[in-house]
Amino acid sequence: MINRGLRKIARETSLLQSSLSYQWRVFQHLKKLPALSPIDLHIVEALRKEGAFITSLDALSLPMNEKLWDAAKAILPNNPKDPAFEDQYVYHVNSAKLIENSDIFLWGLQDRLLDIAEKYLSVPVAYRGLFFQKDFANKQQVYTRLWHKDPEDHRLIKIAVYLSDVDSESGPFEYIPKHFNAKLSSLKRKLLHSDAEVAEIVDPSNWASCTGLAGTVIFFDPHHVFHRGKVPIKSHRDAIFFNYHSRQPIQVFSDHWNAPFSTDELLVLSKTLSPRQKECVFWWENGSESFQPKLMLETKV
Repeated sequence: MINRGLRKIARETSLLQSSLSYQWRVFQHLKKLPALSPIDLHIVEALRKEGAFITSLDALSLPMNEKLWDAAKAILPNNPKDPAFEDQYVYHVNSAKLIENSDIFLWGLQDRLLDIAEKYLSVPVAYRGLFFQKDFANKQQVYTRLWHKDPEDHRLIKIAVYLSDVDSESGPFEYIPKHFNAKLSSLKRKLLHSDAEVAEIVDPSNWASCTGLAGTVIFFDPHHVFHRGKVPIKSHRDAIFFNYHSRQPIQVFSDHWNAPFSTDELLVLSKTLSPRQKECVFWWENGSESFQPKLMLETKV
């Protein structure tokens, strides 16, 4: 009992120190934040208020959209149609295929997206790679198909891009708007929560379900909103998730911190990058402020 109490005090002390450090870095970076267009500022404000923002590739009109689609189309036909084993609920495209189609990785490093992320995070951005994945329609409600918040940092941004049409039976991304967080505070005792647990606190009519055609884009902060991928029933879901946080996160899952690439693979991908982009990619090598990521045990996503 005493050891458990000491561990709790140590965790709380560490989180407090991390929070104070983050607040100080926010203050130091305040005058360096990028200026945004009204549209992009609207995305940031929605993240602050709601925790998420839904748009589309067409509406964003980013320079590399066509290259992203071409690269994705080169990979999608070769992805498995069905799970390789009974318990497999998701398939991740490996790093070799992503290096062959590097425009997918580069899409997440466009200056406009980095500006949006930096404005929201309020500190220099770490680009933590991506997951190009197929979620299988095998009715398993496990891992990230359960309600949760990501614990890695004080603020996070993920950008989901649907590569297939997603309706209510195709595994839409779902979240609970930020203003329900106070009600959901009792769920902090563990990481993953069932529908029944969440429904006792927030009626399912208030759960936001992000359906949309291929090309739908969702900006969200997985640290500040409870979220999950709804179990696909009718058809598989193909999507890419791009990940961003500060360069000094609280803790990162050991299989996520540079996912899905090795450091050598990142060196290959970074040959044509600008200095800013390289700093975002190699975020743990920050000059005199070099940061060793604190790693959590591996988890499935």
